[in-house]
Amino acid sequence: MARKRYFDDVWLHPSLRLPARGVPCALSECGAACCVGGIWLDVGHVQRILDHADAVAAHMDDDRGNPDVWFTDEVLEHRDFPSGFGTATSVGDRPGQPGRPGCVFVRADHKCALQVASDALGLPWPGLKPFECATFPVLLSEGSLRWDRQSAARAHGADCQQPGPRSPPLPGQPPFYRVFRREIELAIGKAGWHTLQGGDRSEP
Repeated sequence: MARKRYFDDVWLHPSLRLPARGVPCALSECGAACCVGGIWLDVGHVQRILDHADAVAAHMDDDRGNPDVWFTDEVLEHRDFPSGFGTATSVGDRPGQPGRPGCVFVRADHKCALQVASDALGLPWPGLKPFECATFPVLLSEGSLRWDRQSAARAHGADCQQPGPRSPPLPGQPPFYRVFRREIELAIGKAGWHTLQGGDRSEP
């Protein structure tokens, strides 16, 4: 049996080396489709966002500028959260798109208010943007780094990739880990990405 590939204590799932479905898409193409269900985030990160509430609200529609409506009352205990506990962003109709659900922080131009506020504040990437949003469609969970196809399926197939001219991917389509290098480096660093680039065939 072939051994599994690890970087530190993280299992680098074989899906990271599969051919990408296409090239990275743009907001003008997908309309922030991945934001349909909001996001779970660590309660400590929630407090960080609330500490910058005025700066974030300045980049949201007036009817969404109240921090009291940004997060649900749900609490989830899970080891993926640094504090051990997480909560979820609120979901409702998107600005200017009645009937199309989305995270409370999605704007009419499809941008994330947290990301826009972070840029205005000069915060280094990912700033106030939740970690799981910044790494999507890469997922670091329960000690495994993988291509997050389950979340993409729940978001009607949105996986930040513009399909190629034919399906399945054409021969020579670059592997997923190359297309989403920035997201993988955010999750496990440059050394982790270079481990994937190593080229040995040790995946199961």
